[in-house]
Amino acid sequence: MKNITFLINTLSAAGGTQRVLTSLVNLLVKKYNITIIVLDDKEPFFEINSEIEIKTILTKKLIKTFWLIDFNKRIYQELKNNSCDYYISLDSNSVLLQSLFIPRKTKLIVWEHFSLSKNFNKILFRLSRFYASIRTYKFVLLSEQEVIDWSNLYSIPSRKLTLIYNPITIDEELNFLDVDLYDNKKVLAIGNNIHVKGFDYLIHAWSLLDKNDWTLEIVGLSEKEQIKLNKIIDNYDIKNDIIINGRISNIKEKYLKSSIYCLCSRMEATPLVLIESQYIGLPAIVFDNCEGPLELLDNSGLIVEFDDVSKYSVALKKLIDSKSLYEELSKNAKKNSIKFNSNTFYKKWCEVLS
Repeated sequence: MKNITFLINTLSAAGGTQRVLTSLVNLLVKKYNITIIVLDDKEPFFEINSEIEIKTILTKKLIKTFWLIDFNKRIYQELKNNSCDYYISLDSNSVLLQSLFIPRKTKLIVWEHFSLSKNFNKILFRLSRFYASIRTYKFVLLSEQEVIDWSNLYSIPSRKLTLIYNPITIDEELNFLDVDLYDNKKVLAIGNNIHVKGFDYLIHAWSLLDKNDWTLEIVGLSEKEQIKLNKIIDNYDIKNDIIINGRISNIKEKYLKSSIYCLCSRMEATPLVLIESQYIGLPAIVFDNCEGPLELLDNSGLIVEFDDVSKYSVALKKLIDSKSLYEELSKNAKKNSIKFNSNTFYKKWCEVLS
């Protein structure tokens, strides 16, 4: 069996990256020896197969005292001790900091979860992405647009670029449930960062809507972010209810109790939450600034010009007021999401690792 090592900052977060990584390793462990290196000693938020080894290579306390060169030596030693065949990083921004030394046997794979065009523009991150473009054996990217962008910007040959969409990680039989989601009368948004996910835009748009029987629920924010969001809400005359919740592990229940999914992100690659909400049958309303989310839609949502809050509110009202439009988009969403099934995801990863 081949040995595969993943590197991620933490498994304790409830984000889409942690959820999709957990889904992948739980599938791959049937065929490969899996090790996950994390940079903290907190418990994983999502359940991980007991056969998968989790190693803490560096805690927050050690980060302050260890030099970068020592950190890379420790990673090198772990890869060598594991007789690692593939070393998989989930972030090209940090490849320069975590992959200076790799055993000759080990092949570096970057599984990129950021959008290249909307990524952070810090010099260190740009250097890391350039280093990754030279050093990496293969890139696994989340959309066709990302494949084009990486190829054009860094002249990476097509053989090194692989498109693998994020998979559905919830029960796939839910797609066949015959339920009227419209009657839930709830708009759902999920994320852990107000600015990145554009929740300030969403609150403003919601304040312009006058539909007293509908509710907005925002899920996934830390306590600190919830406090910040409540301050934003206080700046508006809100006519409709808003529910704010922290992170949860059973996200499918939120999908099933909602009617519409809102994506207002300033930056986004290929959001897992959009894929899964489509699978349940939730029509989406998205801004047009990120290519990844637009690629996921196929007449299954409404698209609004970026940061035009008034038009976003109009789109919400349009979808709420027209049940026939709602049912058409909902039907398209379910049909469209079939291509994101976990079996296809698993097979494509096995091809990369073959």
